[in-house]
Amino acid sequence: MQARTVERVESWDSRPFSGGVGQLHDLADADFSGAVDADGTWLFFLNGRVIGVFDGDMDRVADADGTVYEAPDESVALLYAMRHQDGETQAKYYTNDTPLSEASQTLTDANFTGYIELSENVLSGDYYVVYYGGRSMSAAFIGTREELHTGDEAFERADDEVGVYEVVKAPVSVTELPERPDDGDDTPAETAAHTTTAADDASTDSEATTEDASPPAGEGGVQSAASDGGASAATTSEASPTAPTSAERAADADSGASTAAQGSGAPGSASQPADGEQAWQETTSVPTISPADSEGEQPAGRSGASASTTNASAPSTSSSSSAAGGRQSTLEKLKRAVKKREQKLQAASERIDTLKDERDDLRSTVSTLERERDELQAEVASLEETVSSLEEEVAASEPADAAEDAGAAGVTLSAEDALAGTDLFVRYDSKGKPTLDELDATTDPDAVNGNLRVDHHTQFDTSAATVDGTAFESFLADSAAYTFVSWTVRALPYEIRESGHQSGLSELYAALPSVDRAELRGTVEVSPDDETTISRTFDVVLRDRMGNALVVADINTGRDPVTAEEMAALVSDATAIREGTDHLAAAMYVTGSFFEPAALETAGDATASGGLLSRSDRESFVNVGRKAGYHLCLVEDRDDAFHLTVPEL
Repeated sequence: MQARTVERVESWDSRPFSGGVGQLHDLADADFSGAVDADGTWLFFLNGRVIGVFDGDMDRVADADGTVYEAPDESVALLYAMRHQDGETQAKYYTNDTPLSEASQTLTDANFTGYIELSENVLSGDYYVVYYGGRSMSAAFIGTREELHTGDEAFERADDEVGVYEVVKAPVSVTELPERPDDGDDTPAETAAHTTTAADDASTDSEATTEDASPPAGEGGVQSAASDGGASAATTSEASPTAPTSAERAADADSGASTAAQGSGAPGSASQPADGEQAWQETTSVPTISPADSEGEQPAGRSGASASTTNASAPSTSSSSSAAGGRQSTLEKLKRAVKKREQKLQAASERIDTLKDERDDLRSTVSTLERERDELQAEVASLEETVSSLEEEVAASEPADAAEDAGAAGVTLSAEDALAGTDLFVRYDSKGKPTLDELDATTDPDAVNGNLRVDHHTQFDTSAATVDGTAFESFLADSAAYTFVSWTVRALPYEIRESGHQSGLSELYAALPSVDRAELRGTVEVSPDDETTISRTFDVVLRDRMGNALVVADINTGRDPVTAEEMAALVSDATAIREGTDHLAAAMYVTGSFFEPAALETAGDATASGGLLSRSDRESFVNVGRKAGYHLCLVEDRDDAFHLTVPEL
């Protein structure tokens, strides 16, 4: 079992499991949905059926102590069981191309067995839709706390998201529980009599459970059901798309026991419910999840056949006593089930009321904060006007040589001017020690980085220079441009190598050891012919010793996402440069925010592979000419660390 799955399951409501086949049968009879952990072996139940056994076998669970975990919703029990089978990804889709609701309807109509996972490029959470025999159930894990949402709400949230989802075909196999142990030492004759009496109890229970849904037994009512026999049971088993309820399973067992007591095994007799049980296991229909289906409804005919056969063989005195006890037991089960549903309903109602109160409080808080924001904005505007006015007065009254004195004391620069006047150099303490020039499978990253340093050269005196009130040295070390260049030469080569993408990103991988310097706010000029000169400016230009541009990059340091227009501008500029030089290996877009879906589509359209999800020899490659082009890479700056997201390593 995966550690993340175990962590989620252990957050469910739990109770001790003392071991034994009997307790497993009790869970099955209660239409239990959830998991059992017995000494490291896991069983997953769905409406009383074992749909998955992991890290062990059934015998180990039956003989060990452990814990029972009740699922908050049937969907998560089925989902976790499917995710730990040998599933097979059938396809991946982008929601803007194929809406989730459209794919879901198609899978439902096709009686698909498996699930949809929507998590790629989705920031709000992970979304799942589980399919089993024409039914679907939805679950969503929202936010950093992974708050569980199910049902229509989970599906509607998923259908509103934008991202990439995959369709996974996952098998589901039902594992039969071992036969419930016999607690008595009856002789064969006593065992037959006990079986007949138990069958009459279950048959009577089944009649009591379904008497509200079935017509009154009029003239020939029970006799007609009995005369249909096994044919009626078989027909019901084939037609029903849901799992047998507790009463149905009891009726099946009673029918088989009754027939054994009578010594009758003829086809079409009341001994056939065992075949119906096998037919249910082979069907692709989803087990029943409706409270109404699992707490009383059962196919007509199975109950009737069991009752008719049992009554014909059981002694009248014992049958009457057992029937009374059976009806009382069934009534108690139904009362407990109703009470449990009422408790859940009350808890849900209280939760809704609490959320409504929280919503109203938040709306009031938002309204108050908006008013404060407007007032502060007006105050800031007023103060800025005052400052501007005072600066003009001071400048007009200052002596002529004051500017010269200020220049001697130090220089104050804007961030744009500071970066434009700075170049970075990749240097080594010793060429005799490991360098990027020897990059291969045996290169030690720590040894190379210990020998490598990133120096800077400026067009101004840095000793007293400040950038927006910060010393230049501190400003440069914390700037996105400087940290990006450092990551490119210190970490990116080894990430490409360790992830096995040397071939797919061959042009970029081969160019990185040749990086000699980085020009911030650099301009690249190329001449496709003797009469034309093309000039483009980028936030960072990585060059070799001869000044050839190897990698160009634009950096978004704001909070707004990268738009399709900004992505298109980078592709256009990089393509124009690549058409005039053979040295350009890659163009990168770096953001501390995220990329809009439209920006991702623009990048996908530009690559030679025809889409971000496609596979080709060279990954995320923009073709400029025959076998010529460059890699288009998208980089995210998260928590002071850079991550290459396209192509995904």
